[in-house]
Amino acid sequence: MFSNISREKLVEMGSRFRGSYLLEQAGYTLGIAARDGKAIEDLLPENFLKEVQDLVEKVRCAMQDKEVMNAEAREATQKQNCALEKAKVWRRKVVRRALRASRLGEEIPEELLSIGRTNRIPEIQGQIEVMMRLLEENISKMHGKGIDVLLKEGKDILNDFRSADVEQEVKRLRSLPDSVQDFYEKKGLLYLGIKVINDTGHEFFADNSEMASRYNLSILHRLSGQRRKDEENKSEDTSK
Repeated sequence: MFSNISREKLVEMGSRFRGSYLLEQAGYTLGIAARDGKAIEDLLPENFLKEVQDLVEKVRCAMQDKEVMNAEAREATQKQNCALEKAKVWRRKVVRRALRASRLGEEIPEELLSIGRTNRIPEIQGQIEVMMRLLEENISKMHGKGIDVLLKEGKDILNDFRSADVEQEVKRLRSLPDSVQDFYEKKGLLYLGIKVINDTGHEFFADNSEMASRYNLSILHRLSGQRRKDEENKSEDTSK
């Protein structure tokens, strides 16, 4: 193992990403590092690239276990529902309230008139903070009753985001079967390995932003973002 980070932290880190997405990202990142050759390898710990490649095989092998893959699917769904559902519903209600006011001739900030493509939790939290501020500033323009309830719901959602119970999350991950925790630990290490290779690429090409930019997580973020978008669209369809 090339990291001194605790197993607990690695399990938490690995729980954030689907194994298949990490494998695709790792394939790209290792390929870029291989093309740049010894210049990159010399900046890394000895045998680092080989260890990351070995992790790729271990993650791929673990994904043959049905128990592991079923648990991963359940985790992804649970996180999506628990962390985002209230926020998504609240955004829809605020936008509809603001659109009504706009149609009736009120000047309403653009940030209250559309949801946009924001799907990641930190971005959604930031969006809700902006929407809350603007809603309070434009409260006199909002027609109809219940605006106070809407404001309270928004504040409660922000409190939920801000007071996430890390200890409870650790306990939940600890309660998973050993095989699933082992899988998450491997995914955490693989993610960490990819990040370290990217850091190395940016160091070596510090004077060449175009070359450095190849060392990125665009595949992982694109795939994760697409899954979240697909799940949100599915949720929207079923709620109609």
